[in-house]
Amino acid sequence: MLAFALLAVCGCRSIPALVATDLLSLSRRIVTNRTDVIQRIIDKKKAKTYLEIGVANGTNFFPIRVRQKIAVDPNFTFSKKHRIKWTLKNLYNVVAKYYESTSDSYFSRKKSTDRLDVVFIDGLHTYEQSLRDVINSLINLNETGVIIMHDCSPPNQAAAHPAASVKHATELELPGWTGEWSGDVWKTICYLRSHRTDLRVFVLDCDYGLGIVTKGEADSCLNLSQSELNEMTYEDLVSDRRNLLNLKDESYLFEFLENI
Repeated sequence: MLAFALLAVCGCRSIPALVATDLLSLSRRIVTNRTDVIQRIIDKKKAKTYLEIGVANGTNFFPIRVRQKIAVDPNFTFSKKHRIKWTLKNLYNVVAKYYESTSDSYFSRKKSTDRLDVVFIDGLHTYEQSLRDVINSLINLNETGVIIMHDCSPPNQAAAHPAASVKHATELELPGWTGEWSGDVWKTICYLRSHRTDLRVFVLDCDYGLGIVTKGEADSCLNLSQSELNEMTYEDLVSDRRNLLNLKDESYLFEFLENI
């Protein structure tokens, strides 16, 4: 209906052209979660290798379509039946590899010659561990590879509270606790933007903040020392979120895809 209405107004473009324009516009609005963002990046790059750190029940991992899939988690929570079900639904899972270990242990045993095209980091939601996961991923990343980080823009103070695990965060009975836990992963974004001028770093404002990291000269930087980062609180993030995270509207993904 939109195409016909536009045709009546313009009188100069074909219906197929208008429909194509409508569909393109629609596709650029539908970016709602990490799985969609990751798959778009994989498709655009024609990526062959994908690593996911922090797989849990496989909600994000199983739907991903890529030639070589690697799952790392110290405690997979999906059943054998669920894994078989998803293997039938998505044949890319047939040759997927599963490592039930910490990410530190996985990287210590990984062959350095096996390069990665896309890495998704959603492991332990602490500044220290997420930073280690990024550094280890960078060592094993192809020069044109992409790292995606989950939970970089926590929605509230309770979700951003530093803790040893989600279980620990739950036990703290924090005011405003809803079960959402992002921890202080956001500090890793601030660290990278302050100390790694050889990286391009920004955060998409969707799905608790999706951090995007690629190799290349930084287009903007922060100047925070390690001690300043350690002392920063959620209030500091709230007061300057867009600048600290280099926060971008989710539609910025399409500009990013055009340049990778």
